[in-house]
Amino acid sequence: MMIAIYMSVNMIFLYKYISRTSYNPWVFIAIWSLTAILGFCVFPYLREKQARSFFWPLFAAVLAGIGLILWKTDPLQVNVDRWSATTYFLDGLFRGEYPYGIHTHVSETNFPSPFPLWHYINIPFWLMGDVGIGLLFFLTLFTFTIRWFTQSWNIAFITLFLLALSPAYWWEVVVRSDGLSNGILVFAVILWMERRQVTFRRRWLLTTVVCACMASTRLSAIIPMAIYIFRDYFKAPFKNQLMAPVIAVFIILLFFSPYILWDTTEWVFFSRNPFISQTSTGSPIVMLIMIVIAITLALKYNTSFPRYVFSTAAFIFFFFFVSILIIQMTDGNNNSWTENPDFDISYLTLSFPYCLYSLSHSLKTNNRI
Repeated sequence: MMIAIYMSVNMIFLYKYISRTSYNPWVFIAIWSLTAILGFCVFPYLREKQARSFFWPLFAAVLAGIGLILWKTDPLQVNVDRWSATTYFLDGLFRGEYPYGIHTHVSETNFPSPFPLWHYINIPFWLMGDVGIGLLFFLTLFTFTIRWFTQSWNIAFITLFLLALSPAYWWEVVVRSDGLSNGILVFAVILWMERRQVTFRRRWLLTTVVCACMASTRLSAIIPMAIYIFRDYFKAPFKNQLMAPVIAVFIILLFFSPYILWDTTEWVFFSRNPFISQTSTGSPIVMLIMIVIAITLALKYNTSFPRYVFSTAAFIFFFFFVSILIIQMTDGNNNSWTENPDFDISYLTLSFPYCLYSLSHSLKTNNRI
């Protein structure tokens, strides 16, 4: 299934953006698919020493590719506002303007949607002159956290290779999107928790604080964290079950409090806040169904971490795929999905950290995928 998810996401990206040109998208899809399939056939036979030798040149090449794209691409000429949603937020914040009321470069009706902590994490890159520099940092975080967690250069190389082969990833780079970077941060935290055995029953307070901090970056960050801790949460003492949500809400409110209290006369936060942007599209029915599925997955999650990663990758992919499909079906403009601005396929890449780890782990051990 992981191969199907990886191939599907990238084929969707290829078809959507190449179909807007004069080229035949199916030719590119066929060439890319054959390249990927060739890699899948070779990976199981790759030795650890070979993987380590191949890893460093590939890592340097990907970093150089990201740097070149950041240098050559003018973000103001790109009709995607992930870059300006963070940049303009921080510009306004340090000018003393209410940052959630500043529109992005794409439209006067588009406003920053990330939660406060994510903006704070991006301050070092903003100070360097371009929040897109964060792409270099999060690529490094992703590959070396996987290397640290698995103690395998083989898995690290396969993961990096599949990411570098992904047209969807390079789309993220070209538009300076921070969506996948946010997903990488959450996945890195989960790997750290798993390696250090930071579970709700063993260290409930630390787990609560970590989860609250991740929830303070983006709404989508809650999904993998909830699936990871939910089963353990229900086995914890009732006192801890009761206190954890209270502490988590308190921490989240701490991050939001400067913006809630920014204007105590007109209370601008309640008319313009990130929740409006993050919940403006979608179906409540689909959301309810997916919540039930997520709870079921969480309760069935056992001690097998690879099974958790597999289930989470599948859930995130199908959650956003169904949500996007519902948006397209209910669109009143009858636009083609390749032209519909509400058909935001970038959310599909949030499955990549889990999908690539699961896929590389399976290929390395030569197990059935």
